[in-house]
Amino acid sequence: MPIELNSNDRTNAISMINRRLGTRDLRAVLYDIQGSRSRRQRKGVEWIVAETESTERRLRSRLSDEQLGEFLIDLAGVDLLASRELRFRLTRNCSDDELDRLHDYPSSIRGRSGRESIARAIANRNWHAGRGWPIYFTRTLGLSPAFAGIPGAPSPPHHEEVEPFLPLPPLENFQIDLKEQILEVLENEAGMNRGILTLPTGAGKTRTAVEALLEWKRAALAPSGILWIAQSDELCEQAIQAFREVWIDLGHRDSSIRNTLTLSRFWGSINKIPDGEGIIVASIQKLHSIYRRHEQTGPSTDLAEMVSNLRVVLVDEAHRMLAPSYTEVLRFLGLEVTRAGSSPIPLLGLTATPFRANEQETRQLAKRFHGQLLGPRLDGDPIETLRLRGVLSKPKHQILQYDGREFSIDENSEYREYFERFQDFHPNLLRELAQERERNRSILEKLCSLPRDIPVLFFGCSVQHAQAIAVLLRRKMRSAATVTSDTRASTRRFLIEEFRSGRISVLCNYGVLTTGFDAPKVQVIVVARPTASPVLYEQMIGRGLRGPRFGGTPDCLIIDVVDNIRFRGQMAFMRYEDYWTKRD
Repeated sequence: MPIELNSNDRTNAISMINRRLGTRDLRAVLYDIQGSRSRRQRKGVEWIVAETESTERRLRSRLSDEQLGEFLIDLAGVDLLASRELRFRLTRNCSDDELDRLHDYPSSIRGRSGRESIARAIANRNWHAGRGWPIYFTRTLGLSPAFAGIPGAPSPPHHEEVEPFLPLPPLENFQIDLKEQILEVLENEAGMNRGILTLPTGAGKTRTAVEALLEWKRAALAPSGILWIAQSDELCEQAIQAFREVWIDLGHRDSSIRNTLTLSRFWGSINKIPDGEGIIVASIQKLHSIYRRHEQTGPSTDLAEMVSNLRVVLVDEAHRMLAPSYTEVLRFLGLEVTRAGSSPIPLLGLTATPFRANEQETRQLAKRFHGQLLGPRLDGDPIETLRLRGVLSKPKHQILQYDGREFSIDENSEYREYFERFQDFHPNLLRELAQERERNRSILEKLCSLPRDIPVLFFGCSVQHAQAIAVLLRRKMRSAATVTSDTRASTRRFLIEEFRSGRISVLCNYGVLTTGFDAPKVQVIVVARPTASPVLYEQMIGRGLRGPRFGGTPDCLIIDVVDNIRFRGQMAFMRYEDYWTKRD
C-alpha cells in the first residue's frame, strides 16, 4: 500500500467496512468498482484472486463473504471512497449523529426527509479528492485521512520564464556527435531538413535533442519558435523539465547567457494558444482538437501567429507518426509528410524503435523524414558499447514456465484475423491467459521470491490482471500498486513517485507504462503480457535499461512468462537471444 495507508489504517478500515456493510452492500460496491455487470468482465479481479488463492481442485469464482471488505480495500486503495455507491451505502448505514453531521456540512445538495434521500444527497456531493469535503467525510466515519484521496495538483502555467543557474553532467561523446548531426539537419535546405534520431531507451535522446535545439535557437537571427509534440501529458511535462534543466545548465557553462527562455505548455486543460516565439510543448491530442476546430470554424488570429513563428517541429515517440492525427496536424502546420512532401520548416523525430511491425510501415516512416536516420556512430555493436560505458544497464534474462493449456491462433478465426492484421495477440486471448490459475500462481510465487526492497515493474495481460496481481501481493503483505488508464492523474503521479522512492516495491500495469514513464532504478521487469511485437517488447523492457552513468542500475533482470501459444510467428523475446547478458 502507499505509505500513507499503513497497516493500522488498513486494519481499521477493514473493521469499519465489515461493521457497517453487509454482503449485499459489499457486492453492490464491487460491481460498481469493477464494472462486473459487463458480460465480458464476469471473470474479473475477484475471480482471478479467488482462483489463484484456492487450494481446491474445482474452480472457485468468488471470495468468501468474510474476505470482501479486505478485498475491496486492497483493490481500491486510497481511492476507495471515490465510489459514489460506497459513500451512499456507508452513509445509509451510519448512526443518526453521523448522518446529521454529514448532512449539515455546507453544500447546495440537500436531501429530503428520510434516511435514504439524505444518504443519496450526501453521496452525490462532488468528491474532489484530498479537499475539505472528503477529509470531513473520512474523519466523520473514523477512517484514516489517507482515504480522502490524493489531491490533484493545480494546473501548471501555460508558459513560464526560466533563468540559467545549475550545472548538469556533460554530454557523452556519442551525444555530442548526435547533436552535431541534428544541427546539420536543421541547417539543410528543404528536402534534406528532416531526420529521425534513434537511441535505446535510457541513452539520453531527449537531452541530446534539447541541447541541439537550444544551440540552434541561440544562433538563429530570425524568430525561432520550436514546437515539441508528444503523445501524453507525462511526456510533455518531461520535455518541459528537460528544456528547463538544460537552459539552467547553459547558464552555468556560459556566463554570457543572461536572457530568459519562454516555455509554453499546451496540453490537457490548457487552452491558451502560445504565440510561438519560444519553446512550445504540446500534446498531439490538443493540436488535433485545434485542427478540427480550425476545419469547422476557420483559423483564429492567435493560431495564425503561432504557426507563423514556428521554425522547427519535433515529434517525440515518432514511431507513432503514421497515425492520421499526426498527418493532419503537421499538414495544418505547413509540413507535408506524405509522398515526397517537403517544407522549409525542419522536422525531427525521436524514437527508440524506428522500425515498425512490417516493412511497408517502416518505409513509410522513413519517407516522412527523408530517409535520414540519426544514430550513434560507435565502434562495434552500439548496444554493447553503451553497456560497457555504463550508459545502458546489462539485462539478464529468465524464463518463467508453468503447466498450462495450449492456445491455438489458427483454431479461432477471431484470433487469427486479429494476428494477421496487427501481428500480435487478440485482447481476448490475453484475458484468457490472465485467468489461468497455474500461470498466476507461478507469477505470484516468482514475485514473492524477489527481495522486498527492489523496484519491480510488472506488465499484465489486462487491466484486471494487473489489479489482481497487485491485490494478491498485498494479501501477502507485499507493497504493490496498480496504475491503469483510469487511474486519476494525481493518484498516478503519487503512486509512481512512491515507486521511484522505494516505498512501493511492485508497480503493476497494463500498457500505460510502456512510454512516458521514467524510473531509472528499476531492477526487475516481469513481462507477463505475451507479444509478438518487437516494438512493444522493446518499449516494455526499455523501462529498466538505463545504466549507472545516467542514474540507473548496473543490470536489470527481465523475466518473461512463457505461454503455450501455437501461431505462425515468433515471440518477441525470442528475437533477443543475442541481446541478453550471458549468465554468470
